[in-house]
Amino acid sequence: MDIKKTGYIILFTLLLSAQGVSCASRRYGRGLTAEGSNKSAFTIFTNPAQDCSKGMNISWGSPLGKYCMIEIINDSNLKRAFYTSEDPEICETFDSIYSKLADGTNVYESHVFNKHNFEIFNLDPDCDYKYRIITSDEETNLMEYSDFHYFRTAGADSWKAAIIGDFHHYSPMWSRLDAAMEMIEVLDEVSDGFDWILSTGDQCAWGGSYNFWTELSEQPAYKNFMWATVQGNHDHQTRENDKSDAFFRDSHFYPANGYSGQEGVSYWFKYGDVLFFMLNNEAMRTAASLNPVFNWMERVIKRNHSKYIVVVQHNEWLIGTNGANSQLDRFRNEFDRLGVDLAISGNNHAYLRTFPLRDREPVEPEDGIFYVVTPSSDDNRGRQLKPVVANEDIIAERWSEGARTVGGMIMDVNPDRIIMTLYDRYGDVKDSFTVPAKR
Repeated sequence: MDIKKTGYIILFTLLLSAQGVSCASRRYGRGLTAEGSNKSAFTIFTNPAQDCSKGMNISWGSPLGKYCMIEIINDSNLKRAFYTSEDPEICETFDSIYSKLADGTNVYESHVFNKHNFEIFNLDPDCDYKYRIITSDEETNLMEYSDFHYFRTAGADSWKAAIIGDFHHYSPMWSRLDAAMEMIEVLDEVSDGFDWILSTGDQCAWGGSYNFWTELSEQPAYKNFMWATVQGNHDHQTRENDKSDAFFRDSHFYPANGYSGQEGVSYWFKYGDVLFFMLNNEAMRTAASLNPVFNWMERVIKRNHSKYIVVVQHNEWLIGTNGANSQLDRFRNEFDRLGVDLAISGNNHAYLRTFPLRDREPVEPEDGIFYVVTPSSDDNRGRQLKPVVANEDIIAERWSEGARTVGGMIMDVNPDRIIMTLYDRYGDVKDSFTVPAKR
């Protein structure tokens, strides 16, 4: 194993017993105070690096006055390494934000902390890793250890990702989060295990409420997997409807390879031979704002030959409830030109899939792009299907359970095809389609 990071290496090789990855249903992180977590390392997220076969991004917060190291362990050959965290920035993004606690109390959350963004380089491909954060007090040198977190690097010819979104975690209504986490456990079971999780956004009801992010990070699904997510409109706002990309950016650590002004919010990464573009709808509201997006995508595609190109954004391509127009016509011509294979979105809280399309007409799968709108998963904010009012000729499938919708998808990838399968909360298949390899 060759784990490298800019920074001082304290220790490289030690033997340690491996620990398995579990999707236990035990819940964590309920009832935080206005000051949030009392842990020495908190809001720990594993996010993709630009090339997930040899790198991974890790993000966490720590109290001011704490010194942090990261311990990384390769489970295949039982080697571990310790690295110092580079000097963090003091984060004040979430200080004095009006919010609610789990018991319904109105509060101004108070959060000023060290924000750590740590990219691990030169990992082994197709390998399971675990890591934990070690903190010490500058005065007492007392050591504290986080729980272990887990991820799997890309490199296998075949792999699977779970897809889930729109669960709008809200502390006073914890059942939303429970429903989504239970859906992930169902996806884990029906897929016989997946490698990482993709989210179509709206993980939080209010992204400005840092407690909500911390509570998410304490769930087993967040500890056991890498998450690649897009910013949803709820992730972008506070209770008082103040809006900022900083809430998403400063609670995670995504590759800073987006186009100008969108570094760490819009980004791209590769997992295996799939090139993912993760777009921010909040920065794409006008026609003029789309030109930098398409120019950026074109540059990245030319430099990164990939078997599949997948685009993910939060806002729906078509309205799932009635088939009405939404974002499709703003993107389809450029997606056709750029050779996109699959376009995934969320937001509408009802599932919709188109036939493979080119020039807005149904075509054979090897010639077109599939557009998918994923359902909600919080058992609370789903929407009832209504009669189709538009686009009936290009809509292949719709699905919803009404307000109590809970659904998720599995993306099953190999060199020949991508199989996308929609499951309900019981593990029953509600839709499935195949995206053939075109390259």
